[in-house]
Amino acid sequence: MSIPQHIAFIMDGNSTWAKKNNKPIMDGYLVGMRTMAQTILDAKELGIKYVTFYAFSIENWGRPKKWVSDFMALALRFFRNDKSLQEVLRAGAKLKVIGDIARLSPEFQNILNEYVEKTKDHTGINVQIAISYGSRDEIVRAVKKMLKQGIDFTVENISDHLDTAGVPDPDLVIRTSSKQRLSNFLLWQCSYSELYFSNLLWGDFNKAELQKAIDEYSKRERTYGK
Repeated sequence: MSIPQHIAFIMDGNSTWAKKNNKPIMDGYLVGMRTMAQTILDAKELGIKYVTFYAFSIENWGRPKKWVSDFMALALRFFRNDKSLQEVLRAGAKLKVIGDIARLSPEFQNILNEYVEKTKDHTGINVQIAISYGSRDEIVRAVKKMLKQGIDFTVENISDHLDTAGVPDPDLVIRTSSKQRLSNFLLWQCSYSELYFSNLLWGDFNKAELQKAIDEYSKRERTYGK
């Protein structure tokens, strides 16, 4: 059975999970962050080499100020000391952050940069976390860098200047909560990715559903237009 080398996740349904379980909205996002950590461990166990998680889109900055403030405070606490993330680090995960993190607070930037530095030599599963990320914004930033450096515009050169440079494109994209769209996530990289839409809310996502998506992927024939 063929398995994907790289799976990207659109973690949708956190607030719906909170409402469904009669919890405060941010509790849904905390459960979602811990689900992300568990999914990293599950993916590693299933032989996946790369995973990418859509944690906070650049469009999310446009949500109500209190929501943004509460989410950022929660994410900061999670990355600072949540036990589930520490388990991921002990499993040898190598962390990379993609997105315009200059918009994050200096404290949050420092914590993320520390994780990237601390795990740079890890040889376990490769984890990309997309924070303050939008694919169109990423492409614009890549083009600006290329113009500044006088680099020719080719497919390969653009790929090399994206936030994901050095990481293979996703073979499979999994989106939870039934919605069937990419929402400005890895548009360049997902040109030929297989898509799997799960009816589960992200907080309910589990190893069995991950295996189900991988099994579905293994049945598909990828021809890349040839």
